[in-house]
Amino acid sequence: MTYIIDKIKSISRTQIFALILIIIGLAIMIPKGRGMLDFYKEVQYAKEHNFKAGNLSPDLLRPWMTIRYISVAYAVPQKYLFDAANIQPRKENSMIALNRLNSQMGLGVANGHPVLMDLIRAAIIKYRANPVVTGLIERKVTDWMSVQYIANSTGIPAETIFQDLGIPMDGNAYLPLNALSTTVNYSGGPRKLVLDIQKIVDSHAAQP
Repeated sequence: MTYIIDKIKSISRTQIFALILIIIGLAIMIPKGRGMLDFYKEVQYAKEHNFKAGNLSPDLLRPWMTIRYISVAYAVPQKYLFDAANIQPRKENSMIALNRLNSQMGLGVANGHPVLMDLIRAAIIKYRANPVVTGLIERKVTDWMSVQYIANSTGIPAETIFQDLGIPMDGNAYLPLNALSTTVNYSGGPRKLVLDIQKIVDSHAAQP
């Protein structure tokens, strides 16, 4: 024990400082690494099942998906999903995986998967049978949204949005705006595309 204490005392302040920096660096990089892996999984799953074509089967839901990811993939307003599954409409609830959110809500497991998945699946089916204009609960257009998501949330037809933007709708309605900007080589990039769509939304909201 004395030997170990002597060894610790022999460590210089510079070595201690370097060790602290390494620990801080790992604390920063590990979550970022996990985030990159999650993003890769989301993108690959979307490509594999051709999400950009729309009209996805509710059976494609997975426990690792977030409410935000689902809302864009299925073009169902987040507010509708929050209300249907009795989820508090907070950003953190939008950004965590269904299995974690299910655990936080204490909903348990049925048939080998989180109960929340069944609630979300039922909400998607119900929404498709009777679409509801909820408004953008996010308050503004952001680059993770798709034009179809914005259209379903605001009640502005997707065709109208694409027409006002001057870009083709075919194959583009379900792409997140950052991806859509790259696909159509939008002048000004994703930020300009978001701003232009926000103007369209604001313009329609101002109409009597």
